[in-house]
Amino acid sequence: TDLTDLLHRAYAKQTAMGLHALASHQSPEVTRSRVSKGECFVAIAAGPGPDGARERIVGTIMFQEPSWGKGPRWFQRPDVCNFSQFAVEPSMQGSGIGLLLLEAVERRAAELGFRELALSTAEPDSALVRFYRNRGFRDVEHYDWGVTNYTSLIMSKALPHGASASPDAAR
Repeated sequence: TDLTDLLHRAYAKQTAMGLHALASHQSPEVTRSRVSKGECFVAIAAGPGPDGARERIVGTIMFQEPSWGKGPRWFQRPDVCNFSQFAVEPSMQGSGIGLLLLEAVERRAAELGFRELALSTAEPDSALVRFYRNRGFRDVEHYDWGVTNYTSLIMSKALPHGASASPDAAR
């Protein structure tokens, strides 16, 4: 539930904007299901958390290979991987945690030989779209997931070539 609670806090800004992102309200069971489909990276901070624990999750990003047969056309390409459930504790946003998580996923994608790293974001969240554009992501297509109340913007970033094996060899 710690991961789900973090997602809810981090996506609260979009909820306040009237956006209904899945991560803003998903149950712990949905979080577990989504995490089981890929690689979940977490950032842990030392020091007492609200519940008195010595360590707490302060960021997360979900790396997953393409989900064949569903989702945006761009995600179906064999040279494209994607990430989702990207969140940083609101009080720690702007501290570099998100950049470290994003860089970790970019390195992992390059290690596996993918040429592109893609994402789906709420197009109406102009600050978030700007964040991704400032990090080299470009607009690719629009997609309606059917579980949100907005159109998603699919963005992608070219990864360094020659980093590792081909995506086919990684599977």
